[in-house]
Amino acid sequence: MGTMLNMNDFIGTAQGSAEHMLGKFLYFSLGNLLVDKEKLADLCEEHGMPYTVSGRLSVADAFRSATGDIKERVPVTAHGETNIYLAYCRDNKRTGRILSRELVKETLNRQTNRYEKLANISYDKEDGAFRCDNLMPDDAIDVQGCCRRAEELFELYQRCANRKQVETICTNFLRSLEATKLSICGHMYFVPRTHMDQVGRFEAFIELLSEINLNQTPLTVNSFYIIDDEKQRSKMTEEFYTAVKKEIADCQERCDYFIKSGSQSPSIMERWVLKVQGLEQKKRHYEEILRRELDGLDDEFATLKLLASELQARSRSIRAQRAA
Repeated sequence: MGTMLNMNDFIGTAQGSAEHMLGKFLYFSLGNLLVDKEKLADLCEEHGMPYTVSGRLSVADAFRSATGDIKERVPVTAHGETNIYLAYCRDNKRTGRILSRELVKETLNRQTNRYEKLANISYDKEDGAFRCDNLMPDDAIDVQGCCRRAEELFELYQRCANRKQVETICTNFLRSLEATKLSICGHMYFVPRTHMDQVGRFEAFIELLSEINLNQTPLTVNSFYIIDDEKQRSKMTEEFYTAVKKEIADCQERCDYFIKSGSQSPSIMERWVLKVQGLEQKKRHYEEILRRELDGLDDEFATLKLLASELQARSRSIRAQRAA
């Protein structure tokens, strides 16, 4: 089990001189996010953040995401008794051509919960038709409303970026700031003082992203400075070790895979060599900021550098053979 992060261990301030700061504590949440890709691309360009969202989402993924977002909770009180009903979509039989789920109503708080089918929701890949069939009228659930919402979301998911895609943009940017993800749930990062001047740009990005969120759920972002003292340096050293061990393990696994599988792609191998070099550079920067030798990862880095050297040698050999 990882070390628990106690927020009381941090000494923060809203402002101060940069030379007296260790860095910034940054946290943000994206909530239920759905944003037009063209607007997101413009926002990324405006704030100098790499736009990494691919083209249209596949119809299968869009269909699953849209129907998965249909969640209704309806309490109904009648004759002094309250029943709670849930409406949502679940899988049913499908074919290669037809994507299909069914809208069901679940009655809670019974000895055995009762399930009733309210509609079939499907998409035909051949004729491009989104259909809602076998609708069963219900006193508690707006069945037609749920079906309309599913179709609207299906169209949106095909032209919009979702929370996961925006998370990738955010984490890639924070990685460029050599930020360390803290060992706690959610999006909480330590950004070292060498890059903390760019945190404001990230905060502005999230605030404007909230304004164009089609789901209209608020996004949050905030940060504060972390005082540069021995206690904070010790705490950030622990967090650095926890985060970088995971990154090293991932790099080791991927490098080992490319070696054992006999990869013939120099560009892929060189990309992972650069990732290893980036981790080494990050370690050197953190040693300067935290004022200590981070030698607790020497063995892991030694193994990783050997794997990276092997990848680099293979890449050069393949390029030389192709050039001959």
